[in-house]
Amino acid sequence: MAGRTPKNTVQDWIEAAQRTLVDEGIAGLKVDRLASRLGVTRGGFYHNFKDRDGFFEQIIAHWENSCRFLPDEPPPSRPGDAVEWFDNMIGRLIDSDGYDYRFDLAVREWARADKRAEWAVERADRERLDTLQKFFESIGYDSEHAAIRARVFYYHQIGYYAIGVRQSIAERRRAVQLYIDILCGEEALKAARATAAKGRKARAA
Repeated sequence: MAGRTPKNTVQDWIEAAQRTLVDEGIAGLKVDRLASRLGVTRGGFYHNFKDRDGFFEQIIAHWENSCRFLPDEPPPSRPGDAVEWFDNMIGRLIDSDGYDYRFDLAVREWARADKRAEWAVERADRERLDTLQKFFESIGYDSEHAAIRARVFYYHQIGYYAIGVRQSIAERRRAVQLYIDILCGEEALKAARATAAKGRKARAA
């Protein structure tokens, strides 16, 4: 029937692809398999996408836009504000609020065999490392030291997910401050937190 609304939208297909990629890897991203998962025919796929390559490009774009390791806004330049930004970011990671590490790892695995995914992962890693470097510079490290701190923190966090550490949210919260002090430098963080506390006190006065 002309003008009929398709049963599944582009977003439905993308979300099904995300779940399948996490569960089965790139081998699972076959049109027939996804159509079966959505309860539609192959024709539903071609109503929404020109071809499989275009579909893959949209999955990668969805990953770049939705799987956000860091907040979208950059860290503030003032130490006290920067450490509050960092604490909020850590909370997001612990709660998986805006960052799905399973989807992230699935795309990284896909990137081993697909240049488009590889380039997207490289872009994301550069963006994340550059942003983390700015944070470390904001709390007092010189650029070289800040770049190394950014790598140590980021590689640790991605590695934590990659090796499959099993901890509850409560366990992670109990240990988080010690991890942060070790990875970020206790003295620099202490000074930045003191600045933040002074700022809050001044605002409350």
